[in-house]
Amino acid sequence: MSQADKNRDIVIKRRGGVLLTAMLVSLDALFLVVSWLCAYWLRVALAYYYPLQLNPFEDYLIATPIMVLGWIVTGGVFGLYRRTAKMSITNEFVILVKVFFLGLLVSMSLGFLLRDLHISRSVVIFMGVMSFIFLSVSRIIVRMVESMLWRKGYGILRTLVVGAGESGIRTVQKLQDSRDVGYRVIGFVDNDRSKIGTSVGGVPVLGIDQDIHAIVDEHHIDDVFFALPNLDHNTILNVVSASAKRGVSFHIVTDVFDVISDATRIDMVGNFPVVNLKGEGPGRGYDFFKRVMDIVLASIGIVITVPLWLFVMALIKIDSRGPIFFSQERVGRDGKRFSMIKFRTMRVDTPTYSRSPREEQDDRITRLGRTLRRLSLDELPQLINVLAGDMSIVGPRPEMSFIVENYQEWEKKRLSVKPGLTGLWQVIGRQELPLEENVQYDFYYIKNRSLVMDISIVLRTIPALLSRRGAY
Repeated sequence: MSQADKNRDIVIKRRGGVLLTAMLVSLDALFLVVSWLCAYWLRVALAYYYPLQLNPFEDYLIATPIMVLGWIVTGGVFGLYRRTAKMSITNEFVILVKVFFLGLLVSMSLGFLLRDLHISRSVVIFMGVMSFIFLSVSRIIVRMVESMLWRKGYGILRTLVVGAGESGIRTVQKLQDSRDVGYRVIGFVDNDRSKIGTSVGGVPVLGIDQDIHAIVDEHHIDDVFFALPNLDHNTILNVVSASAKRGVSFHIVTDVFDVISDATRIDMVGNFPVVNLKGEGPGRGYDFFKRVMDIVLASIGIVITVPLWLFVMALIKIDSRGPIFFSQERVGRDGKRFSMIKFRTMRVDTPTYSRSPREEQDDRITRLGRTLRRLSLDELPQLINVLAGDMSIVGPRPEMSFIVENYQEWEKKRLSVKPGLTGLWQVIGRQELPLEENVQYDFYYIKNRSLVMDISIVLRTIPALLSRRGAY
């Protein structure tokens, strides 16, 4: 395929995705209008069973665009219009159920705000039930249109299969037998150099596993299927991390399930299951609301603990010579360097970038420092880092630059979010756990983070601090 053909495919795919999304939003809006009007007429037909008289039809016409917009915005917040490559029917149904329940609450709230129109609660409930049915129908229609376009070759997903052995060949056959799922296999990658330049089952072998990154770029790959049983797990994770910003989706069709968490999503491609390594991440608006939560909690925390700050500062000056505060460069979101502030707990002659203590009797720690570290009071000044936007209340542990410089590609995923004052590593294990286990908790948090999880971690941090478990 020429470069011009590749570019044309990309343009068609992008435009097709935008058009399908626009079609879905338009269909939903139309069906929501129908649901609202049908709900009104159903309430009219059931007037015998309701003691209160229904307001004129004109009042409900006035409320129509507001109610429809409320449902559309609710769907958008939950990702109902993110036409990601091969969103499974199960995942879309789960989102639709969430939208149904929240949509009902939003409609009730809007009905209360429009109290001059005296919107009937029964009409709102009827609309909710009908909307769930109609929104399901609109998704069926869009999926039928997608399948029709894919069969004609429009908007297909350019696919690379890693492994030209039995598992890889079976994967290609499954994809080719299911042409209505939108995949076109561009080639194989295999760790056997002798296969390069040959064809396996009519599909060319483009390179070895070390070439995956370059092949993904050169051939504008959209999806990668790992079907090589003995492929090193670090290679998989490095490729996934390096290509994440390109919008590439990754799937595992072999027995390497131990590299992923229990929360990993299982999708159906045609009629066989694959593990999707590209998580959906938090919903829209998460970063904004989390920043609001950070500012509120950090401000409250500083105001409440000001007397404690003054007391600790006085004790530090009495206990040992040296400055009150300790500042150290750490690596934050997207590799941004910042100065993390703490109360000084170690002797003034301790090297600034020495590794953190792993045991309570470390000679570098001052007498007062042992108590401050045990109670985590030394971390109070980091609330200033939170207000400055360098850190968050909840997130992975902020790491020193010399440690980050030795990260493998997949470990750099920790830098995709702001580091936090607390996190799963604080709540579940703290420092008595090996570093690699803390990293696993960080990755679990990054993949599954939500406001509910953040609030839960904040609440669970208090008993973890009181238990003094693993704090040195």
